[in-house]
Amino acid sequence: MPTYSPSQEDYRKLAHSLAKFTSLTQINTIFFDFTGILLKDDFVYVNQSVIEDNLAHQGFDEYALLPVSRNIQLWGAIMCDSSTVSKKRLFLSRAYLEDAMRQIFTEKALGRISVWEPLTSDQASQIGALNAFITMGKNSTNELSKFANSTISTTAKEHPIDNDEVFHSVTSAIDYIRKNIQHPISLNEVAQHAFLSPSYLSRLFKKYLHVNFVEYVNNQKIALAQEKLLLTLTPISQISTQIGFAQTSYFTKIFKKKTGMTPSEYRQRNHTIKKIYTIPRDLNWNEQGSIIDASKNYFENNHIGWKTESSEGAIYVNSIGELNDAGGDRGWIYTVDGQQPTQPADEISVENKSVIQWVYTGNDN
Repeated sequence: MPTYSPSQEDYRKLAHSLAKFTSLTQINTIFFDFTGILLKDDFVYVNQSVIEDNLAHQGFDEYALLPVSRNIQLWGAIMCDSSTVSKKRLFLSRAYLEDAMRQIFTEKALGRISVWEPLTSDQASQIGALNAFITMGKNSTNELSKFANSTISTTAKEHPIDNDEVFHSVTSAIDYIRKNIQHPISLNEVAQHAFLSPSYLSRLFKKYLHVNFVEYVNNQKIALAQEKLLLTLTPISQISTQIGFAQTSYFTKIFKKKTGMTPSEYRQRNHTIKKIYTIPRDLNWNEQGSIIDASKNYFENNHIGWKTESSEGAIYVNSIGELNDAGGDRGWIYTVDGQQPTQPADEISVENKSVIQWVYTGNDN
């Protein structure tokens, strides 16, 4: 069997060929060699941290994985952006890519190159789930317990999950939910995007976000609905459609369950609201922190000015952005998962919470 390893020049030729393919077909394509080399955008990447960053931010909403083998050994994988690509085009692309690779890497030197048919989403998700299970299994019970109890500094880039595979999978799922919150979202759909099995993703949500998947998604949808109800004149039936509910009656049922009011009652009772900042939960929330801690982290990361004051030992927010308490009934209040607590924000833990909203009421009377 050939033992030859591709040279840097070989990789550069392949990177250029993939870039040419992308230019001709408008199908963004990258190749990852399992020895630790990435070909992307006509570049050859060999630095591990740079490769991880490129893969984490590859920007494909949907993609197809085409495994690549040398003789009978798996060598790497081609990733194609499949968001606007038909199965027929993917099949034709597979043949083109295989031919291009065989022109660069001769069978005598490297072995017979084969590009496999694209993996289905279910196959890819099962591979991701298997890898996550194996990785988690390498950790002792004490280490797994430590994952659940880890905390995060609001200024550091650390995260409460020591397992990077799990962290990136859950983060990918959260990002997908955020980007698609205005559409119907299912557990299977998000799991496929994160390359995890649905049951495993569900367990990760409960373990690290302390809320089940459906509750998390619905809380984000209701928060968006609250913004639309208070800051626009959009009809309720249209808002229901805009946030991915097929039936207005079901949207009304979920909304009332979360807020204690129907959408029309909520709009009528809160007509003085002028501004809303919505803070969805992510893995940077310190489980031991308060609403104030999570809010501080969000405002600082997004370069939004804010000020607090202390009264009788409790902390209150009196300024966010350009709006501040200026007498009358104007001022900032906050809600958590659709409800307005009676305690100060620094006395409420973020545990089991999905979304925080800071709301500015602008009644001058």
